[in-house]
Formats: sequence, C-alpha cells, structure tokens
Amino acid sequence: MTETPMDGNPPRNGPDTRDWFAPPPEQPSDITYSGALPPRPMPTAPPSIPIPGKLAPPTDLRVWPPPEPEGEDRSTQPFPALRTNRLPPPLTPPPAAPPATEPSPEPEAAPPARTRRTGLLAGGTVLSVLLVIGAPSWLGYRAYDMLQPPHDVVRVVPVGQAVAWQHVSWRVSVEKIPDPTGKPDTSDRQWMKIVATRTALDAEGAIRHGAPAEVRLVDRAGRKWQVETMNNETPTDVKENKVGTPYRLEMVGVVPPSVADQVEVIIRPSSYRDVPGQSAADFMKDAFNSEEKNDHVLRFRR
Repeated sequence: MTETPMDGNPPRNGPDTRDWFAPPPEQPSDITYSGALPPRPMPTAPPSIPIPGKLAPPTDLRVWPPPEPEGEDRSTQPFPALRTNRLPPPLTPPPAAPPATEPSPEPEAAPPARTRRTGLLAGGTVLSVLLVIGAPSWLGYRAYDMLQPPHDVVRVVPVGQAVAWQHVSWRVSVEKIPDPTGKPDTSDRQWMKIVATRTALDAEGAIRHGAPAEVRLVDRAGRKWQVETMNNETPTDVKENKVGTPYRLEMVGVVPPSVADQVEVIIRPSSYRDVPGQSAADFMKDAFNSEEKNDHVLRFRR
C-alpha cells in the first residue's frame, strides 16, 4: 500500500527513491558541509498602492500672529549709533510771577462770608461731636437713674421684728458660725449665717416671689460685705407660692471678727412681679410704665 503525503501529491517514482524527509538532490546529504552558503536575497519594500483621486494641497492659514510681509527685514540687530552735532535744547527759566496788584474794592466782602462759613462748619462739627458723645451718656444716666436711684429709702427694723413691704413680710436673723468649708478658723475672719424669712400676705405678695435685688452685711461705719445664697425655699411657680406660708433664704458671709457682733443685714426687695398668663409684651410694657423703683432698703437691727 502506497501512502500519500499530506500535501496530496503521490510519491516520487523513478531514479530518485529517497524518502520524504531527504534533502533535495542539489543539496549535499553530508551534514558536515562547511562551505559558503548561497547569498540570501535582500528584502524589498512592498509596492506602493496607488491612491485614487488627487490630493489637494493643505489650505490651513495662520491666524495669529499675523504673517509678516514678504521681503521685510526681520533682523533683531540694533541700529548703530548715529553721529550728530545736534546739541540739547537750552533750558529756559520758569516764567516770572506776575506783579502783585492791589485788590479791587469789590472782593472786600469775601473774607467775612468765608469766616461765617468756617464758623458754621466748626459749630456743626462741635455739635455733632457733642451729640455723639453726650447722647449715649445722657441715655445711660437716665437708665441708671431709673434702675438705681441716687438716694435709697432706708427703713430701719427693730431687733427681732418683721416688716411688711409690697404685700410681703420680711424677718431676718444673724449668727456666727464656724467655717462651713471645714477649714480651721483663723483670727482674721468670721463666718456669719443670715436667715431671711419672707411670707406673702395676699395674692399680690404671692406674685412678688423674686429673689431680693441685694442682701449685704453692713457695719456702723457703712462698710458692706457680700453674702452668698446657700438655699432658697421660695417656689418659683406662683401656684406653689402659698399665701401666709413662710419661706426661708439661707445665706453666709465673712466679716472681720472685730465687727462680727455688730454687723446688720440690709435687704433690697425686688420689684419683679410674676403675673400668671401675662405675655412677654405686656410684661415689658408694665415694667417700662411702672413708677416703682428698687430704692427701698430694709435694715434689720441687732
């Protein structure tokens, strides 16, 4: 059986009976051949493919910067200095001022008018400064005069007695106490305890449950010492403030030991009124129109 090679050609018949894998006759079969090899053909570029039609030249034009005119010399070489006998122009003196002439009689009225105008401007400036500076000061003085009158009305309360003011009854007691912070007592200070009891006498007194505007310890020479509130039993709600029920305010202060037995308590009751159901606008209106001032001071003797 004769086999057909893969390319489909029949096997060779004739004097050349070599197998399929044998080299061609023109090639020596000796693999030890060391002679020169035949020259390899040089690769050549593929033939160019002609493009149908005719290519038009580019039509793009330069827009910016504009093209320079043809034939113009674009050299950047500086021009050579030219020799000349030209002299600089002579300096001319400035024109002389015209001679002074005597003023005519008509302009003599100008200085008084200018003086009056200057005086008006100066007076307006001074008035503006006075208004800018004085108006706030006057308003501040009026506010201070309304809220803090220059002279207090002092009402002296005998020892151990109560006093009524603006539908509220006040009673005060004072005693010496040791240092509430637990520190050892010193010879330069004395702690004092103040207990003020307020009682609403009627419905008007119940809505006047605000804390006192001022509570101080004062000696006979007029010196004052500040106190701090430790406890206030007064209800903040008018509905809880019962008429006839005493509420305690406990305060402490420090004074020199030399005046601890004679210092007295002054209380400035607040004019605050907590009207139930009152709007903020009505509250501000009543506060502005009210003629009541915090000028009443209660001084409790010892």
